[in-house]
Amino acid sequence: MQEGIEQYIMELVPSSECEAKGVDSFVALGDEGYEHSVAEEVEAPVVLDDSKEGYVDFDLSQYIGGGVVEPTLGMEFTSEDDARNFYNAYAKQTGFSIRVNSYYRSKKDNSIISREFCCSKEGFRRERHAKKDSGEDAKRRRARALTREGCKALMTVRRRDCGRWYVAKLEKNHNHELVTPAMRHFLRSHKQEFAPEKSCSNSFSSPGLSLDAPVDVLTDCSSFGKMEFAVQSNVNYIGRGRLSTFGIDAQSLLGFFKIMQASDPAFYYAIQVDEEERLSSVFWVDTRSRIAYNCFSDVVAFDTTYQVNQYKMPFATFTGVNHHKHSVLFGCALLADETESTFSWLFTTWLEAMSGRQPGLIITDYDPAISRAVQQGFPQSSHRYCKWHIISKMPKELGHVYSVTPRTFQVEFDRCINKSETPDAFESTWQMLLDKYNLRGNDWLQSLYIDRNLWVPVYMRDTFFAGMYAAQRSGSVNSLFDGYVNSGTTLQDFAEQYEKALDERYEKEAKAEFETFYTKPVLKTPLPVEKQGADIYTRNMFTIFQDEVFESLLFAVKLSAEDGGTSTYEVSRFDEEHKTYVVAFNIAEQLASCSCKMFEFEGILCRHVLAVFKATNVFILPQCYILKRWTRNAKEEVMLDLLPCVELKANSQKGRNLQYNILYQEAIKCAEEGMASDQIFKVALNALREARVKIVGAKRNAMKSMPQN
Repeated sequence: MQEGIEQYIMELVPSSECEAKGVDSFVALGDEGYEHSVAEEVEAPVVLDDSKEGYVDFDLSQYIGGGVVEPTLGMEFTSEDDARNFYNAYAKQTGFSIRVNSYYRSKKDNSIISREFCCSKEGFRRERHAKKDSGEDAKRRRARALTREGCKALMTVRRRDCGRWYVAKLEKNHNHELVTPAMRHFLRSHKQEFAPEKSCSNSFSSPGLSLDAPVDVLTDCSSFGKMEFAVQSNVNYIGRGRLSTFGIDAQSLLGFFKIMQASDPAFYYAIQVDEEERLSSVFWVDTRSRIAYNCFSDVVAFDTTYQVNQYKMPFATFTGVNHHKHSVLFGCALLADETESTFSWLFTTWLEAMSGRQPGLIITDYDPAISRAVQQGFPQSSHRYCKWHIISKMPKELGHVYSVTPRTFQVEFDRCINKSETPDAFESTWQMLLDKYNLRGNDWLQSLYIDRNLWVPVYMRDTFFAGMYAAQRSGSVNSLFDGYVNSGTTLQDFAEQYEKALDERYEKEAKAEFETFYTKPVLKTPLPVEKQGADIYTRNMFTIFQDEVFESLLFAVKLSAEDGGTSTYEVSRFDEEHKTYVVAFNIAEQLASCSCKMFEFEGILCRHVLAVFKATNVFILPQCYILKRWTRNAKEEVMLDLLPCVELKANSQKGRNLQYNILYQEAIKCAEEGMASDQIFKVALNALREARVKIVGAKRNAMKSMPQN
């Protein structure tokens, strides 16, 4: 095997046979009769020719450590396939995709004598594609993203008389960002090489469950303080006299934690024991979830509707929404029961794992025990109830009404909750429902009415939900484990299902990152504000913003009042003049508010304010209307915001954990950027070594300045 690799490497340099012939052995294309053909957008995956004697299939980047073997003019290959395989391996290691662009054929025997491989971003989208995505079609369907940017990077190989191929033309520079290692399997010419079991979500984010297969944890994650348990202590927790609430599955669960902690040193888990020192509840969170919480802690949903194993243990999850508007996990727990004391233990433990950072808003089920625990555990957080949970309980709480008139009541209740545009409208509709269906004596509905400010939309338009407020579970608190965990899931199967669910989510996030950074959306308007949104938002959030920009063109704006520096406008669609929205705008301070409250509720500016901006010649979004949590650099921005807090808490364990987190992430970024080329690798390596020397020197000076005992 080693000999075959060395032989393949030697084939990349000029052979003595062709060197002896020199330049005279090659007939220039201009002197020899040839035909020119252009291949049609053929992506160029690695080609394996099993018939070639002595050929060894291997990843060139794995053999050559510490950098990239770059192509050079005159480099030779034994065949065209070897040239393509080499350039594709170089492209993969560098971070771009290739395709076959053009070729030349000889008029003598019609054989190919020249082949050009180019970056997949070469050229621009053809006009026929652009026409499909323009005009009325832009309103009906989303135009596919632009992938061509006119990149000039290419490698052209030509065939010598001796049959060998050499690099005749080379351009290494790209006019676009190169893809980081974690996303390269999304590039078209490298997709065939991607094995799901070796994906970034498996190897980087969700450690495997095999003790024989250690997992690389060089990820964009970090290390926090952790709680460790010796193996003997774990066994003691399983039970004395009888097994714990977890039954015989307890050992499997603790084994799962052991494997997770071995592959992720910052993996955190905690165990609650009862008065007989038996394991009753467990909580765990991995490093990636803890980092995600640092970035997106403004809205957190707590859900206990899942149940696992034959004991129907509540499976509790803390979830949020990332900058792609995807569900993201902040921690899990298996609970012995759903009492206030258990919830209080869980909230205290979770907050400890998150370095004491309380959520801005926490959304929970409508449950008295949870509510009391939230008030005690999160005094600085706002608390709201999940509408989906409330609606799902109605068949149980309103059994008679649901059994007699299920559809009629459901429609009218939905209209009351979701269609009421003012508090007065809700009040009158609610009272009408109570009278019509004889529900004034229902204690559950009465308690819901008392707490209406915490779950009815019309009362909460000023509360930021990050899109987590919906009537359906799939768009609401937590659909993260739907299809993976249910009451029939045993704890032996639970670990595997947990892994699969997270793998799917991490891969989905990686795909969204790829589409955000390495493709460009098709703009629908010439407005500068739309282009601004395309540059700052993630792709999913830009899609929402783009719809608002496009729809704003359909609204008429009428000045209705002026009070000092604030002007009030009435905004309505040309075809819906009866439905008016009120926008107040202070042009000097660049502050606007709309009666629809979309920005306050979702964090994206509405079409009504955008229409006023256009009417008043404001063509760029004011900075105060760009939420960092929706931008493509949301994670980096949050880390910068944390620096002052980190410095203040440097003497505490939590502060040191957070410092380690930031340093680790920055080191990983250096490693990813440093793999772009040999030259950049050397620059990154030297910079890291110089930084380490400075750090060690500063550490020694600090130790010398410390007072001696």
